[in-house]
Amino acid sequence: MSGAIFAISALAEPHAFTSKEGKSFTAVAIKVTATEAVFKRVGASNVTVPINRFVLEDQQYLKQWAKEEKKNRIPKVEIHINTNKRNRRQDNDYEDRKGEFQFEITIENEERNFDLKGANATLIAMGSDMDYDNKGQGVVMERTEFKKIDIEEGKTTTVKGKLVRFDYDKRGYTHGEKYTGYLFQLRTAQGKIIEIRGSTPRIENDAELILKLKQDEAFDERTFKSLAGSVIRR
Repeated sequence: MSGAIFAISALAEPHAFTSKEGKSFTAVAIKVTATEAVFKRVGASNVTVPINRFVLEDQQYLKQWAKEEKKNRIPKVEIHINTNKRNRRQDNDYEDRKGEFQFEITIENEERNFDLKGANATLIAMGSDMDYDNKGQGVVMERTEFKKIDIEEGKTTTVKGKLVRFDYDKRGYTHGEKYTGYLFQLRTAQGKIIEIRGSTPRIENDAELILKLKQDEAFDERTFKSLAGSVIRR
């Protein structure tokens, strides 16, 4: 039985299991550990059975089931995002402002009996180009890729973005870039999306478009579509 076929059919369909004593029952495996398996039976309550009570073929089936389930599971996580954003007016007669941000993203693995291994994530921080001639144009102020994130069951880890400093003037002689929002996507090692977080629901809804943007790339703020070839960082 190939892994691909197993992943499609065996994880969700009933299977006929046989004990070493020759007794059989049909059920769907819903959880498998190193020593026991939990089964869901039609019209009956769940039952837990030691794996070594089954015939060798079914023991191998359950080990393969556990391997495929772990590969395809989307774990439950809790994510907290702190931008550490600071913004202050400069000491002059204009509306010049200076700012900075450095993201701290805390991820808690809320699963039990499951270590999150090799996860990847993307952080994109966006800003508005304040230049009058570029009205409605955004820019990717930061794009950071986090690789091979490992979190043990029930544990927490924190990843940090880059320290980004910026300045802008939104009145008079407009210039610079003003921070406007972020998108954070967490994925399993196999590329399955675990969680998407954005500073607004609109950003979350347009995550697919935003994730195509590169560092320093300009985009249309109404559509998040790239303005091909435009790089506007000062």
